[in-house]
Amino acid sequence: MSGGTMDVRRGADRGLGASPGIVTRHSFSFGHHHEPGNTHHGLLLAHNEDRIAPGAGYDEHPHRDTEIVTWVLTGTLEHTDDAGRTARVTPGTVQRLSAGRGVVHTERNAGDDELHLVQMWLVPDVPGTEPSYARHDVGPDLADGSLVAVAGGAGPVGLGTAAVFHVARPRAGTRVELPAARRLHVFVARGEAVVGDLTLHPGDAVRAADTTPTPLTATTDAEILVWEMHEDLVPDEGERP
Repeated sequence: MSGGTMDVRRGADRGLGASPGIVTRHSFSFGHHHEPGNTHHGLLLAHNEDRIAPGAGYDEHPHRDTEIVTWVLTGTLEHTDDAGRTARVTPGTVQRLSAGRGVVHTERNAGDDELHLVQMWLVPDVPGTEPSYARHDVGPDLADGSLVAVAGGAGPVGLGTAAVFHVARPRAGTRVELPAARRLHVFVARGEAVVGDLTLHPGDAVRAADTTPTPLTATTDAEILVWEMHEDLVPDEGERP
C-alpha cells in the first residue's frame, strides 16, 4: 500500500470457531482460538465473521470497556440488553454498543434465514464510562458505491475511540480511495477487489500501517469494510473481555 507497510491475510487462514447453530471465522486471537503474535491490529481487538442459523445466537453475556460495532450482511439480528433495549439490525444498518463499565446483552438470529454478520471490537479511549447504544440506517448513503464513514469521525454513529469505520458497496469497475491512517484494516465482505497488485476475495483482509490515500478497484460488485485508526494499543495490553 502506497507510503506504508502492508500485510495480506487470506480468509481461509482465519481461525474457525463453532458452537450450536453458529460458525465463526476469527481474524485475530479470540476466545479458545489463540495465535501468538496475532492479537490485534491498531485498536482493533476482534474481527469476527459469523454465520448464525435461524433461532440460534449468543445467550446473555457481559462486556466491559469495549467498543462493539456490528455490520449485518444478510438476515436479521436481534439485540437485547440489561438496559431494557431491544433492537433489530438488518443490512445497511450499523450498530454500536459501548460497554463502558459493564453491560449484559444477547444476540440472536430473529429471521427465517441465515444471519451473516461481521462484529468488531475496539479499545475505548476512556475506560469506565456509562454504557451506551446506537444504531443508524446508512443504506441509502451507500448507493453510489463510494466509501462512507458510518461510525466514528463524521459518521452518524459515534465511537469512543480514535477510529473510523467506513463501508463501501462499489459496483464492478468502480474505484474508491482508501484513507491515510496510522493503521488501516480493509476487509472484503463480498465480491472481489484489487489493491495495488493484490487481488482480494471474500474473507481476505489487508492490514496496513502509515498509509497514504490508496485506490481500491472492485472487479465484481463488492462490499468493503474499512477501519481507519490513528492510534495503537499500548504494548502488551492485549485483549479485553
